[in-house]
Amino acid sequence: MPWAAALREAAGGRVVVLGIGNDLRADDGAGSLVARSLRERFPDAAFDGGQAPENASGPVRRVRPDTVIVVDAADFGGAPGEVRVASATGAAAGLTLGTHALPIGTFMQALGEMTGAAVHLMAIQAVTTAFGAAMTPEVAVAVVEVTRELAEILQTSKQGRDQ
Repeated sequence: MPWAAALREAAGGRVVVLGIGNDLRADDGAGSLVARSLRERFPDAAFDGGQAPENASGPVRRVRPDTVIVVDAADFGGAPGEVRVASATGAAAGLTLGTHALPIGTFMQALGEMTGAAVHLMAIQAVTTAFGAAMTPEVAVAVVEVTRELAEILQTSKQGRDQ
């Protein structure tokens, strides 16, 4: 998982995860599912932005993160369920999925300006975003892997804050 190394390199200081997605649109719900899976263990570090992640910017800002990791389904031409990590500028160039109110790169840049945090995208290659369809097996596997990796990062971040 080369994305895991890139993610660990990007994540520093107080880390927050912001999931984005629509559960009614198959793979598009991946980011929200990751955030909800993490929220029970990390209520102050995992937020589900749903279809309008800008609405979660206030709670994210109040945490005063050093790093924000945005998790979202995307279409970057990868293999189904493939995961990539990108900066806000990388997200602005070439990653698409038209189910959100704001383009992801624009949102990430604004979030970085509001929080002063480094903002990175964990993009999961979607197969389908058909309304009412179930999440595809490839994306479901990626969700489990991404959740596991982010839990380790959030645990390390939490231990650093507790000391």
